Amino acid sequence: MAYDDEFDEVEIEERQPLDPNIRKQLREAEKARKELESVRNELETQKREVQFSKAGIPDSGLGQLFRKAYDGEASQEAIRAAAQEYGIIQASEETSSDDSELAALRRAQGATIGTTGAMPDPQQEYLNALAEAKTPEDVMRIVEGDSGQKLGMYSSRGAF
Repeated sequence: MAYDDEFDEVEIEERQPLDPNIRKQLREAEKARKELESVRNELETQKREVQFSKAGIPDSGLGQLFRKAYDGEASQEAIRAAAQEYGIIQASEETSSDDSELAALRRAQGATIGTTGAMPDPQQEYLNALAEAKTPEDVMRIVEGDSGQKLGMYSSRGAF
């Protein structure tokens, strides 16, 4: 009979109305849960947008369409791979190989200047001097100097 008494007590408690304070707390908890869910969704959206930006996906034109339609993994690598597959962005390996080739050409050019005994290019010397100038007076001195006159940048009538 002890079992029946416990069952009756539970049944009686279930039939009793909830305290108004408890109902209020339940409503507030439900409201807080909905707000939390909204903030979580917004955070996920922001994280996704950051990943798209880091992957180099433009936020206009085809990039914007890709951002809306992409349904894959939200990692930067996966986004970049999918964007390359659809032609939204170019493969990064091509860009890096172009940069390394350009750097190699610059090193080769720098290594050959002055080592062969040949006279350096006067235009290159002029441009280097201009690049190293600190003040407008330095620039004018270079333009009015011998190298500027040899290259036709300055004549007795003034700069062209």
